[in-house]
Amino acid sequence: MDPYERSWVRLPLDGACNVRELGGHPTVNGGQTLFHRFLRSDSLSMLTARDERFLYDYGVRAIIDLRDQSEVANDPDRPIGSDVICTNIPLLGLNLADAEQARASFEAERLSMTSMYRSMLENYEAVRACMRFIADAPEGCVLFHCAVGKDRTGVLAMLLLSLAGVDKWDIVADYVQTRPHLMRSHIWKAQWDDPSLRKWRPVLDSKASVIEQTYDLLNDEHEGVENYLLECGVRDEDAAAVRRRLVEW
Repeated sequence: MDPYERSWVRLPLDGACNVRELGGHPTVNGGQTLFHRFLRSDSLSMLTARDERFLYDYGVRAIIDLRDQSEVANDPDRPIGSDVICTNIPLLGLNLADAEQARASFEAERLSMTSMYRSMLENYEAVRACMRFIADAPEGCVLFHCAVGKDRTGVLAMLLLSLAGVDKWDIVADYVQTRPHLMRSHIWKAQWDDPSLRKWRPVLDSKASVIEQTYDLLNDEHEGVENYLLECGVRDEDAAAVRRRLVEW
């Protein structure tokens, strides 16, 4: 079996360290999320030619870039294939790749990670656009990513897994894998180990409590993912198409 034919948990790429499957999670009705349907990822700007071939052969045919437009311009994705469709849907009005800007925003607005995640859930237009793009995407695998595959990517992963019927604790377990994977990056590890950045570790980390609180917010304030998507203006047929892509009921 060729490597790209296998079903990986974390894909063995050289230029990205946090490319992971949404497949393999148990669902509430006794099913399992399907492999080769969705990948969550960090930036694709450092992919090697081997990585590009691997992702294409793995089945990637659509990409959602959740980053701010300035991030995209400064650090564009590497192309995976000429027939792969791509879209940029900023999920947060903040350039998280600009460390100084992000820190200034956190301090000036007294943001917490949970409040930042809430603001993503309140971006109804972006969520609606993501669901519409996925519903209309060609057959194959949809890859979605931001800068490091933690925050914006983590919120969209939570929504997709919730829609598929994956329970809270598997969603939390999926989220917390980000920091261990990012420690493979010398740049990220240097930031983590830098004493001057120690107070920013809550921002760099992928703490379980952040996604737990966001999941609870989704359910307590919006009465579940299905109702939340309706509030976002997502059509029933689009939500159903997204669900079918990830799990067979």
